[in-house]
Parts: sequence; C-alpha cells; structure tokens
Amino acid sequence: MEAKNSSQARIIDAATRLYAEEGFDVPLARIARAARVSPRALGSASTLRKRVFAAHFGGRWKPEWDALLRNRRIALQKRLTRFYSEYRGNITRTGARLWTRAGLLGMHEKGNFSATLNKRLLVPIAQELRHAAGIASRKKVGTREIELVQALHGAIAFPHTRSHIFGMDVYGPLPDLVAMMVRVWLPGAKAEMRRLHGG
Repeated sequence: MEAKNSSQARIIDAATRLYAEEGFDVPLARIARAARVSPRALGSASTLRKRVFAAHFGGRWKPEWDALLRNRRIALQKRLTRFYSEYRGNITRTGARLWTRAGLLGMHEKGNFSATLNKRLLVPIAQELRHAAGIASRKKVGTREIELVQALHGAIAFPHTRSHIFGMDVYGPLPDLVAMMVRVWLPGAKAEMRRLHGG
C-alpha cells in the first residue's frame, strides 16, 4: 500500500510540474517516465487532470473564512486584509501557472468556478460593503456590485500573475500589498456602492 501511495504521489507531482510549465497536452508517456511508473498507472488524460486539480485546489477554501467575511464585530478593512492575506498567501509558481493554463482552456468554467467564487466570496463581500456604506437593501447583489468587488479581487491576484506568469518584480510582501490595496479600494468602493444605490 505504501509503495502504491508513493507512486501515486510521484504521478501527481510529475503531472503537476509538467502541466504547469508546458501545458496540458504533455504526452502521458512523458509524465509516466517522469514519475517512474508504467503509462497504464496514469489512467486517461482527463482523469489525470482532475486528480491534479483535486490535489492542488480541492480543499483550498477554509470554512472559517465564511464566518470571517460576515463578522461585523471586526471592521471590514481588517476582515478583508486578513482574508485576502490568507486566501492568497500560499500561492506558488506552480499553482499559479497551473491555474492560468487551466483558465485558458476554459476548465474553470466547466468546473463551475465562477458560480462558486460569486457565492463564497464576491457576493458576501458586496453585502458587507453595502453595510459598511450604510445601505440597508435586501435586493439581490447585482452585476455592477460584483464588478466593484472584482476590482479588489483582481488587484490582489495580480502580484502573483506578475511574479509567476510574467516574471516581473513585485515590491513588498503580500500582507503589506493586501493591506495597501484594501486601504486604497475601500473608501472609493463605499462611495461607488452608494452611487449604485442612488445615494
């Protein structure tokens, strides 16, 4: 059993590395050689891709983040800074490149990633932004509000894109950059949320 687990770990490691650096069309035979296993041990290409994604992204969301984002005893600025520092804090070069390549192939859409992102992250933040802006609305969060939150979400994601995808410099540790982006975004986001609601 231990030998099987070891071979499975080698398969996931080899597939992840090759997919991230060269794309998802790497031949299975090459992955098998890198993992030192028979090609039969890999299964199909689509199954292997799913296994790689499950290994790297399947358990990334922490249940305590749901409570953190809605905890109004903590100022919204502090909540967002803490959440995004943790949420983006363990992104590696391999993970970033794997995620980006999958996006270019439409794999996130097929996996219902956008719906999950909206439900767990963008909508809750928009609702908390409404509250921070003094808006007592029970209306469903609209697309313009989602885009308003995406402005922060995308800005915080971009340092990893610059570093791991483009090979560009990033100036400062992630927690400091997150704190800066939240400070810059929040006042304008409150004003824009009021404008969207007719204030």
